[in-house]
Amino acid sequence: MTISYEKFHLKEVINASGKMTILGVSKVSEAVLAAQRFGGEHFFEMSELSVQTGAFLANLLKVEDAQIVSSASAGIAQSVAALIGKGSLYHAYHPYTEKIEQREIVLPKG
Repeated sequence: MTISYEKFHLKEVINASGKMTILGVSKVSEAVLAAQRFGGEHFFEMSELSVQTGAFLANLLKVEDAQIVSSASAGIAQSVAALIGKGSLYHAYHPYTEKIEQREIVLPKG
């Protein structure tokens, strides 16, 4: 299936503001496209992929650990769950359970 502006009656736009979600976020490099293609053409044990890619990224950043997420909002949600859960994965996987009594954080405005 070919995707084009004409096929879906879309107008071409110029993103003069940098990264804007409303405009499709940002373009990706050839290296990223190649990695996406490889990922789309192969199978992985997802839990191991998550661990290994996190370790690879942590090594690059020289930090204790890292987790690749699908978007900024996903990263924020997982970070909040980690803070509330004090490191327990239960909070990340069960954010709406009634077992969790402390579930609020205060974010400074500004």
